[in-house]
Amino acid sequence: MPVRINLKPPYKFSLQLLLIVLVASFSSYSLAADEVRYYDFEIIVFESNDQEARISEVWENTVQLEVPEKFIHLNSPYPGPMPSHYSPKHTFKRLPKSSYQLKQEAKLLTENNRNKILLHTSWRQPGMSSDTALPIHFKRNFITTISALPEQPVTDPTISPETSASEPPKPDDQTIRSQVTQSKSILEGYIRIILSRYLHADVNLTYTTGLPPASTSTVTALSAPEDEKEIVQAPNVFHLQQTRKMRSKEVHYLDHPVIGVIILATPYLGKTLKAR
Repeated sequence: MPVRINLKPPYKFSLQLLLIVLVASFSSYSLAADEVRYYDFEIIVFESNDQEARISEVWENTVQLEVPEKFIHLNSPYPGPMPSHYSPKHTFKRLPKSSYQLKQEAKLLTENNRNKILLHTSWRQPGMSSDTALPIHFKRNFITTISALPEQPVTDPTISPETSASEPPKPDDQTIRSQVTQSKSILEGYIRIILSRYLHADVNLTYTTGLPPASTSTVTALSAPEDEKEIVQAPNVFHLQQTRKMRSKEVHYLDHPVIGVIILATPYLGKTLKAR
């Protein structure tokens, strides 16, 4: 004979309450799983011209920068299908200069003659796990021009102005050689932001200096002697590869003898953010 369980009203109420709690918990888990947090990132990469720091290490002439299987450029199409829960207008989009929050840091770097800003940019992106995070590719070219002082004609003090005016000038006395030397530098690399319990920045940059430019301008009145031909030096490659755990709204600095990196992460709240 089957046993029948007669639930009294208090037990029925408890069962209904349990079902409601389970449904609410499942719904809140689904919302949390579908929730996407967006962040604004700002980065400054600068070169330090501290000569003592440059000679503190022996630098390579070549460094093979590892190219990720999949990466993205700011304001470029998403590589492959974009996840449906990402907003296209907030995914790897460059932000205007008016939104920069590291203006004071950039001003201090510019005022110091020992530093040179190589990159200052800002962008917005979703928080992505280590499995889905995309590296952002950056590349900047720089041409440095050095103009040597011209060689002034040598005048013999024993020759009077009247005599010098009547005699034709010698070729050696009229040689004025002005040489312009150019060199090329390249900053290139990848920055990948990972969101787990904390934000993490994977930074892999190379800064190559002393490369020959596409063209060299040399202006001479007379041809240079054979023993004054330009000596081409090997380039220097400065490599920075670091991973930094970050807290949002805090300025973080990646140290290197030649390349410095300042990075700031700010949660995007769906409205215009005020400067720090």
